[in-house]
Amino acid sequence: MLPSWANDTVVRIRPGTKESRGSVIPDWDHATESQITGCSVQPGSTSLDQDGRVMAISDGFTAYLPPGADVQAGDKIRYAGKEYQIMGEPRPWNSPTGRVSSIQIRLERWAG
Repeated sequence: MLPSWANDTVVRIRPGTKESRGSVIPDWDHATESQITGCSVQPGSTSLDQDGRVMAISDGFTAYLPPGADVQAGDKIRYAGKEYQIMGEPRPWNSPTGRVSSIQIRLERWAG
């Protein structure tokens, strides 16, 4: 269980699936959502890319979710009204005492 200061809430968005040309692919039109409480969402990296035609902003966070939270690679997370892609695999972070164990995920969103 995360400490009492871990009081952020995120929404996990998981796509349904559909078949296309013999392959199973994500179906975001039939996604399911689940609220996860007791999280700590901390600022991550942000960057600006301006190539003369378009200005793009990358916005990132690192989120620490309670152990056992139902989250996996390919899911999205809604936090503070914006949707973020989970980058890579969620990682269990096990505390030697068990008091601050968590699942760590890196979130990123592009705009522009």
